Order: sequence, then structure tokens, then C-alpha cells
Amino acid sequence: MRIIRGRVFYRGRLEPLSLGIDEDGRIAAIKKVLRGEEEVDHGEAVILPGCVDLHVHMRDPGLTDKEDFTSGTRSAAIGGVTTVADMPNTRPAVTRPRILEDKISLLRGRACVDYVLYAAPQEARAVASLADAAAFKIYLAESTGGLQVEPGAVPDIVDAAGREKKLVVVHAEDPSMLAREPGRDLRGHSTARPKEAEQKAISSLARVSASARVHVAHATCLEALDAAPRGVTTEVTPHHLFLDWTRPLGAQGKVNPPLRSREDREALWEAFRAGRGDIVASDHAPHTLEEKDGPFEEAPAGVPGVGSSFPLLMRRMRAGDIELQRLVSAMATRPAELLGIRKGSIEVGSDADLLAVDPRRIERITAKRLRAKCDWTPFEGMEGCFPLAVYLRGEPIVEEGEPVADGRGRLLPVSA
Repeated sequence: MRIIRGRVFYRGRLEPLSLGIDEDGRIAAIKKVLRGEEEVDHGEAVILPGCVDLHVHMRDPGLTDKEDFTSGTRSAAIGGVTTVADMPNTRPAVTRPRILEDKISLLRGRACVDYVLYAAPQEARAVASLADAAAFKIYLAESTGGLQVEPGAVPDIVDAAGREKKLVVVHAEDPSMLAREPGRDLRGHSTARPKEAEQKAISSLARVSASARVHVAHATCLEALDAAPRGVTTEVTPHHLFLDWTRPLGAQGKVNPPLRSREDREALWEAFRAGRGDIVASDHAPHTLEEKDGPFEEAPAGVPGVGSSFPLLMRRMRAGDIELQRLVSAMATRPAELLGIRKGSIEVGSDADLLAVDPRRIERITAKRLRAKCDWTPFEGMEGCFPLAVYLRGEPIVEEGEPVADGRGRLLPVSA
């Protein structure tokens, strides 16, 4: 049995513990002292459950000049993410069972971390045939990939997803409230896709949320959180928590839904600190620098972020801006619960997906450190706390902050 020691975050508190990992990669024992064939002692480093990122775009297949599954999941591992949920707006988009089957085959053996896949049914009758997907994505407005669903089809799709017991993740913007002309800078982009469009779209989910488990992606502001109907879960992203339209990012800060004002960002951060928003997800959506360096209105929307989410939040925890319990819940425990996977917590029987981090070890976030294929980050120069070591089912995939193993990630089984 492999033993991993450190200051373990166990049942809401940090204490010096030993974790016993069995041959299946699960936590078999949690005690003050354990002995095994192989022992790793992380001393005063904090041992946390590996993060679960419910929202990534690894661009594979079809868009691999921006990212591919190996490079993207390697960046995830560097940042302490041990499970990712990949969105369906690849090329071809995952709208039919054959495309999903082909994507499953293509990705096999190429991931550094565990993963699940989304599908994007465009009509209700497609839902049952896409049952091998872990969850479904619905775009209420146009965004990257052109998968906007006709408004009249949404209730039937959600009903069908409910019968399959699938999570439905919604990109919530009301298309009738989006400007015809694109913005020419970050502030203009926010004006063209206003927060009122987000608020209205989220409110409309009250009509369908009784049919299935519904989750709102990338809420950008306090009004979006306030609009969520009872029972609808929400996510916030690091770019909406840490960036706003005042930063000189140009098109490198262009995302859908947009970055908001500094006041909106600060209100969102305070709400998140206080427990609003169920999870943090990166919405990792890389594009090449060449694409981003064109005219703002023509640049694609999306920023990379899977490798920087945990370091950014861990740095804020070290600064006293957020409780460790809140960080672990939002980045590990709660997203695992939403997906229904055996991840995200340190308990006997859970997968031994773990990270060891020294909160005193503060680094500058750089594109080079993150290893994303697009080779840029909107968080360049900001402070973060990266994991020293990361384990996937008890096996090291990051040591001394550097990736040491590719190809160990698995497609997780789908459960109804």
C-alpha cells in the first residue's frame, strides 16, 4: 500500500495524517500513522483533493492548433486539476452519437488526468442516443461553435435530459438582448452582450428547471447569481472573479459572456467569498495569439485558464481572502457531486486524486509555467500557489511542480 502524508484537509480541518492508497487507486485508510511499501511524506505541505473542472474546451478534435487533449490536460495537472469535463463545441461538434463515439476513441490514452465528455443535443429526440455523454450543454445564445439551440426546443431537450438523469449545463444569454454590432473593446463587448441578457436568460430557466438538474455556466455578476431559480446551480470563473474591462488585455480578454466592470467583479468576488455560486470552473477556451491579435471585433471569444484556476484561488486563501473550506468545496467537492463521480473529497473509498501545496510558496503565473499550447494567459504576472505534487488515483502525475506522466487519464464511466 502506498502511503501519502502531510497536513491533510479532512472533514473540514487540517491535521497531520497518513493516507493509505490501495492497488485500485482508492483511499483505503486515513489515520495518524500508517505504514506501507512506499511512503511519501510532504511534511508541512497541505494535502487537498484534486480539483474537478466542470467546464473546459480542449479543442480536440478539429481545432488542435489552439490546444489538444494531451497539452490541455497536462496544463490541468500542473494546476492541480485531476478531472476535467470537456465541452462539445469541437469540430465536428458532438451533436450525434457517432461523433461522440469517434471522439471517445480519438482521446483514449492521451489524457494526463481523468475526464468526462459533454454532448450538445440540438433537439429532444437526440438526447437518448447521446447517453454515453456525462452531461449536456445548451447554448441559449451564439458563441464559439455555432451550437445555439432554438428557444422552442429547450423545454423538450431539458425534459428528455431529465428522463436520462443527466445534468444540463446552460450558456445563459438572451439572444434578443444582444446588440447587432459587436463591441470594439472590452467595455464595448460588455455593452453589446449586457448583463441584463444574462439575467433574463437565467430567470427563464425557472420554466424548465423542474424537469432536470440545471446548471448555469460562467455567471459574470451578482445579478446573474440572484436570477438563478431555486434548485438551479451556478458556476463562476476565475476570469470573471479576477479580471474586468479596465485591464489592458485587448482581445486577449474577450470572452462570452463578457468581462464586466470593476464594480461588478468586486461584487461577484464578495458574493463568492460569502458562499454564493456553487462551483469554480475555468471555462478554459484557448485561441492562438494570431487569432487574438486581429481586430477586436473579429477576434474569437475565450481565454485559457485550466492550469491557473487553483493557483489563483489558493493564493487568495493564503492572503486570507477566502476560507480553505470554501475553496475545496467550490473546486473539488461540489463539482464532483454535480457530475456524480467518486472524486473531490478525501474519504475512504474515494479515488486518491490529491494535490500537495505549500501556500507559502508563491510564484508568478506565466504562460511558460502553464504549458498551454496557445502559449499565453490573461493572468500573466499575477501571483499563484502551484501544487508541488499531484496524484491521479494515487500515482504521481506532477512532482516538484513539473508534469511527470502523460496518458494515465481515463474516461470516467457514466452513471444515470
